[in-house]
This record gives sequence, structure tokens and C-alpha cells, in this order.
Amino acid sequence: MSIYRNMYAQKIFDILAPIIGDLMSKGAIRSQCNKLGITEESIQRKDLTQISEGIRKAMMLFVGSDGARQISERIVKL
Repeated sequence: MSIYRNMYAQKIFDILAPIIGDLMSKGAIRSQCNKLGITEESIQRKDLTQISEGIRKAMMLFVGSDGARQISERIVKL
């Protein structure tokens, strides 16, 4: 299990890990942060909408559109 110092990164990880596992969760967070030009440890509240949208699109393959939407909503509400 990964542990982030950044509260938002950790909470996103905690949402994703039970669904897609530790390794893929960490990769998903890193990928979305790279797209925004930030690191996992610098995620701020203002970044959550963009991160959640990217994760929603990626998660559709694993949990379908409704499941992906629910995950995205959980991330935005952090």
C-alpha cells in the first residue's frame, strides 16, 4: 500500500486501490498529475475536478460509465 504525504493524493489512492489495486492506482494518480504538470505531492483542491475527470474516463474500462461517474464524484467531493 502506498502512503502519500499529500492528503488529496492519499484519499484518491484510498478510493481507487480497492477497485484497481495499488500499482494501477498509483499509476493513475501519477498520470493525471503529469497531464496537469504537477506532482502527486502537490495536488491541491483546485486540481480535483480535472483529476477526477481524467480518472473517470480511464475507469470506464474497469467499472463502466456509472461506476466511473460515482468514483469521479467521490474525488471531486474531497
